[in-house]
Amino acid sequence: MIITLLTDFGLDDYYVAAMKGVILSRCSQARLIDISHGIEAQNVLSAAYVQLGAYQLFPAGTIHLAVVDPGVGSSRRGIILRTDRYDFVGPDNGLFSLVTPEPVEAFEIQRSAFLPRSISNTFHGRDIFAPVAAALAAGIKPEELGTPIRDPKRLAPLIETIGPRIKSRIIHIDRFGNGVTGIERRHLSSDLVAGSFAVRIGDAVVHQYKRFYTEAPVIADEPFVIWGSLDFLELSVTNGSAAALLGLYSGQELTLEPR
Repeated sequence: MIITLLTDFGLDDYYVAAMKGVILSRCSQARLIDISHGIEAQNVLSAAYVQLGAYQLFPAGTIHLAVVDPGVGSSRRGIILRTDRYDFVGPDNGLFSLVTPEPVEAFEIQRSAFLPRSISNTFHGRDIFAPVAAALAAGIKPEELGTPIRDPKRLAPLIETIGPRIKSRIIHIDRFGNGVTGIERRHLSSDLVAGSFAVRIGDAVVHQYKRFYTEAPVIADEPFVIWGSLDFLELSVTNGSAAALLGLYSGQELTLEPR
């Protein structure tokens, strides 16, 4: 049984190891695969995007455990989401919005014999989500771990269409400094053509489109847009960082408009 892990815990502390230890102590045959532990701290939207890029490449039956949890210890729910192919375990804060289609079976995690008696208010990844993922891997049904719900939380829409303009925001910045927007190829009625559009973000206006990073003309420190591997529109710079050049940050608003 495969369990993937996605967190904003980093690798400098004991947090990831503690979760893995809990899982393996309860289900020693589980195979643990790290998607990422380098998510920007408390950035739920970025985590949702990273999850989207990897989850469906795993075999059916995989359990995807994700913990990016600004509301840990509060009244926010812990949930299990079950689709035809996968189970998802984590906080109910919209983290799974991009990967779980409607309809989906959803369960609010409840106290049970599968959880420890003492649960920390600051580490539900170890005390709730890891034990639940291990129980699912061991064959326990979601109904034994929680109660059905119909309203798992979803993130706000990634775009807003206003006439010919599309308003969106930066949803992720990768390690190369590419700024991923919430605009998907399916949101456009036709392909982008260089000079036919403008992306306005902060004080910058980007109107260059490229099919690949080194497509001519290559001009140093000139930003352009490109369709990324998940068909989201990205702001990029050849051999450079668009984030550094343009001062991009997660959640930053932008507008795509015809010229």
